[in-house]
Amino acid sequence: MRKKDIATKKYMSDNVRFADVFNYAIYGGRQIIKHDMLKEISAEELLLMEGENGKLITRDRVRDLEKMCVIKKSGNIVYMLLGIENASNVHYAQPVRNGLYDFMGYADQVERKSKENRRKRKLRGSSEFLSGLKKEDKIAGIITLTVYFGDRPWDGPRSLHEMLSIDDKEILKLIPDYRINLIDPHEINNSEKFMSDFRYIIEFMKASGDKEKMNYLLKEKHGVYSNMERDAMVVIRECANINIKIEEKEEKQDMCKAIDDMMKDARMSGEVRGREAERKVMQEKLDEKQKQLNEKQSQIEKERKRYEKEIEELKRQLAQRQPA
Repeated sequence: MRKKDIATKKYMSDNVRFADVFNYAIYGGRQIIKHDMLKEISAEELLLMEGENGKLITRDRVRDLEKMCVIKKSGNIVYMLLGIENASNVHYAQPVRNGLYDFMGYADQVERKSKENRRKRKLRGSSEFLSGLKKEDKIAGIITLTVYFGDRPWDGPRSLHEMLSIDDKEILKLIPDYRINLIDPHEINNSEKFMSDFRYIIEFMKASGDKEKMNYLLKEKHGVYSNMERDAMVVIRECANINIKIEEKEEKQDMCKAIDDMMKDARMSGEVRGREAERKVMQEKLDEKQKQLNEKQSQIEKERKRYEKEIEELKRQLAQRQPA
């Protein structure tokens, strides 16, 4: 699990790929967010909670990835915080997990704005002093994407309501829902809308486990898969669970050759296992024959001793009957 987490986090930290998945999720693949619009920010969040006896306790929460983005569109400037949660396995509490990160991010913005307002003495009236915010203050929107790298389709909840043990719609309408924004390769049928090599990870993950589809993909996209970025190939190796060799010092990797080598190794291993299995069968037969021979020899030895005993008895009786 740890290897998968490290591989996917390193891969998605690249600004080009980061922008690519958000352009797909928000704009259907239109290239609105550029890689140079993204600014790295700390993914650490600190949550204050009231524990026993009213004492404050802290809980650290660390996102996988978070970046600030400033978008200029139609004369407007939009400030956003974009976060990514990589998932190599289905997480059955993902709505709560993502929601906690988002609201901690909003709480952090409110706290920072409140401190600034109080320091600059901008607050007027009881409502502003209570919240620490002026009526016209705004905070940045937060969008979190769950990028799923699992080898089977996502079957976990996609909203908070799906996790609740409540069916009553009248009650549910008063409980705010929270939905996750999920990118699951198994559900994507328009991978051409991705502009980065994430597209080819999606296509590989979808073909993984189907030999015919895999052979067709590697043949059709041979030029792509024979010249892949090393970190992309590491993600494929870890998340598709294929035992391919990756050259540590080479940034560009040949996935097709690596898979061919893996298949050759598998065939050689299969041949060795076949010879070992054949040798094992022959050894078992030899052991069985030796056992039978030993049993026969033991039986013959018993018969020999019995005959010798009978002969000695007959000799004794014969000697007794000799004339004086």
